[in-house]
Amino acid sequence: MQNRLIQTKIHFWKKRFYTAGLFISAIALTFLLSYNQSAWGQAELLKLNWWIGQNKNDVSTVDHALVTLDGYKLFVLASPSTNQKFPLEQRVQGIEEELYRIANSNFDPASLQVTTIIDEQSGQPVIAIGDRYLMTVTTMDAQLQGRDPQGWANQITQTLREALTRARQERQPQFLINQGLITAGIILVMFIVLRLITYWQGRLKLEKDTIKAHIEHEAPPYLDSVAVIDLQQQLTQQQKANLSDLKRRVLELGYVGVLGSGSFIILGLFPYSRWLQSFLLSTPLQVVAIAFVTYLLIRISNLLIERFSGFLKARDFAMLKPYQRLDLRVSTVSQVLRNVTAIVLVGLGTLAILSAIGFDLIPLLAGAGIVGIAISFAAQGLIKDVINGFLIILEDQYAVGDVIIVGELGGLVENMNLRVTQVRNNEGQLITIPNSAIAIVQNLSKDWARVDLSIRVAYDTNPDRALDVLRKLAQEMYQEQIWRAKIMEPPEVLGIDDLQHSGMLIRIWIKTQPLQQWAVAREFRRRLKLVMEQENIEIGIPQQVFQFSAMAQVPNDLPQPPL
Repeated sequence: MQNRLIQTKIHFWKKRFYTAGLFISAIALTFLLSYNQSAWGQAELLKLNWWIGQNKNDVSTVDHALVTLDGYKLFVLASPSTNQKFPLEQRVQGIEEELYRIANSNFDPASLQVTTIIDEQSGQPVIAIGDRYLMTVTTMDAQLQGRDPQGWANQITQTLREALTRARQERQPQFLINQGLITAGIILVMFIVLRLITYWQGRLKLEKDTIKAHIEHEAPPYLDSVAVIDLQQQLTQQQKANLSDLKRRVLELGYVGVLGSGSFIILGLFPYSRWLQSFLLSTPLQVVAIAFVTYLLIRISNLLIERFSGFLKARDFAMLKPYQRLDLRVSTVSQVLRNVTAIVLVGLGTLAILSAIGFDLIPLLAGAGIVGIAISFAAQGLIKDVINGFLIILEDQYAVGDVIIVGELGGLVENMNLRVTQVRNNEGQLITIPNSAIAIVQNLSKDWARVDLSIRVAYDTNPDRALDVLRKLAQEMYQEQIWRAKIMEPPEVLGIDDLQHSGMLIRIWIKTQPLQQWAVAREFRRRLKLVMEQENIEIGIPQQVFQFSAMAQVPNDLPQPPL
C-alpha cells in the first residue's frame, strides 16, 4: 500500500513537472520571438506610417534609426534617405556615446541639467546636457512623431533626464549587489530545473529502450488468432515508446527554453550587459532559432504520426482481423505523411528565415507562383507521378510490404512515395518504377492469397482413391497449428480438371494469409510426394502407341544387290 502511494505521488509530480515544462517553454519561446515587437516599437511604427501617409511624395527619402541607452529605447531620429545610411548612423552613435559617457560619470542626478535652446541660425531646437552639446532636433525628427520641433525637443529632454537618472541608479553598488543576488537565484532555479529535465530525459530514454528490447524479444514469428493478443500488447508498448520519445523532444524544447529565457533575463538585469539582449534577438540567432524549432517540429510531427498509426493498428488487431492489410496501408500512408509534413515545415521554416533576414515575402511568393507554373509545364511527368501515386495510396492498390507485378517486373514493395515505387525482385535487385508508368498492377498479397496447385496422376489410377488421399492430406495439414495460422480456410480438392493420355489432372485450392502462399505450396508439394509414394499412386506420364504392320513382299523384278 505504501509503495502504491509513493508511485501515485511520483506520477502526480511527474505530470505536474511535464505540464510546467510545456508552460515555461511556450512562455520562453513567445517572449524571445516577440520581444523585438514590443508595444513601444509598434507605437513608433504607427507613427512612422502616419508620417509617411502625410508625406506620400517623400516615402523613398526617409531613413530612421533608434537611440538607446543601456538597452532601453529612447527615441527615433530621421534623416533624408541617401545611398548610404552612414550619416544617420554616425549621428546616433555620437549621441549614444555621449549619453554612455555621462551615465558612467559621477554626476549628481539632482544637479543634472538637460536644456533645450533655439539655434539662432537654423531656428531648430538644440539639446545640451550641462554645457556639452548633444543633438539638434530636426523638422523631420519631429514630423516622424507627428509633433512640432519645439514640443518634440521638450519630450526628448524629459526622456533623457529620466534615462540618465535611471542609468546612474543602476550603477550604484547596492543595486548591482541586489541584481547579483537575483542572478544567483535565477541560476540556482535554472540549475535545478535543467537537472530535473536531464533526469527525466534519461528516464524516458531508458523506458523507450526497455520497451523496444521487450518488443524485439517477444515478437511472434507469425500471426494467428492466438498471437493477436500478443501483437496488440506489442502495439500498445510501441505507442508507449513513441509517447516517451515525444516527451523527450518536448523536454529538449523545454531545456533550450529554460536555458535561453534564464540567460536572457540575467542579461537584462545589468546595465552593462543589457545591450546583449538586442544582439541575441539579431538576425543570425533568429535564423538558428527558427532552424532548431523547425527540426524539432519535424521530429514531433513524425512521432505524432507514428502514434496515430499505432492507434489505428491497435484498433485493427482489437477487431481480431487475421491479416495485416491495414497495417501495411497505415505504414505506407504514415511514411508519405511524414515526407509531406517535413516538406511543408521546411518550406515554412525557409519563409520564416527569409522574413527574419529582411526579404519581402509578398513579391517572393508571387514570383514563386509564377516559377511554379513554369516548372509545372516543364515537369508534367513529375506531376503525373504525384497524381498517380496519390491515387494508388488513396485506392489502396498496394502498400509497402505487398508483392506486386507491374508488366514484366515484380517483387516486394520496399518503399513508395508520391513519385516512385521501389520493389525488390527474387534476385535481390531493387527496381524503381515511376508511378505514372503503373497502369495495370497485380497485387499478390492483398487481403488473402491462394495456392492454385494441380497434380497429374497416372491414367489407370482410381480417381476416387486419389481424391480421398488428397483430401486427407489437405485436412491433416490444415489441422496442424503452425499451418492453420497460415491457411485461412479448409483446402478445397476441386476434382479432375483434365483427362488425357498422360493422366488425370487434379486441381487443389488453398486460401492462405497474404505472402504465405509460397510457403504453404512448398510444404504441400513435399507432403504430396511422400503420400503418393506411400499409397503407390504414380504420377502421370505421357503415353504414345506405335502400330507395326507386316512388310509387303518384295517384287522379283527388282535388281538384286551385288554379292
